[in-house]
Amino acid sequence: MPELKVKDLMLASSQCAIVSESATLPEALSTMEATRMMFQRWDYKPRIVLVHDENHHIVGTVRHFDVIRSLEPKYRQFGDLRRLSLAGLPREFVDVIFAKLELWNRPLQELCRAASDRLVRDVMSVITENEFIDGNSPITEAIHRMLMGNHPSLFVKGDGGVIGILRMSDIADHVCREIRGNPDTGGSSRE
Repeated sequence: MPELKVKDLMLASSQCAIVSESATLPEALSTMEATRMMFQRWDYKPRIVLVHDENHHIVGTVRHFDVIRSLEPKYRQFGDLRRLSLAGLPREFVDVIFAKLELWNRPLQELCRAASDRLVRDVMSVITENEFIDGNSPITEAIHRMLMGNHPSLFVKGDGGVIGILRMSDIADHVCREIRGNPDTGGSSRE
């Protein structure tokens, strides 16, 4: 049996929500919902919006994490929260930051209203070089990179740019089927 490749489990970019970096946050969220409705699949709940620049190159993402983080703009002072979280900060330090910077000191409804004016470019996470992978790479390489980099997904490169996204959830679904003894390359479940 041939080795499973990244492209065998990826979700094609044509099935992803995609917006311009100049879109508003409400437009991005509406696009995410419209994508879900377009495919009307019980197992596909998009939790990511791919973001393109003016040249239509995928340059970032908006995930639920980014949306929630955008509600409190003071988090931008910390830079990349993903890297900071890997440092394993003690609870006391986190509590001091919360109090000192007066984080979340306004009602949630007010914070949500303020976020509705934000542009995607101000909310998105920029894709790093470590988050790209070739579609012909072995799936085991992708798993290793996701685990070591704490990436919930990787962006699959092909001719002409990003051709899809490999999500940890799709890998986990495949692994669970393998363990149960009914493997599937994944293609039929995403149609």
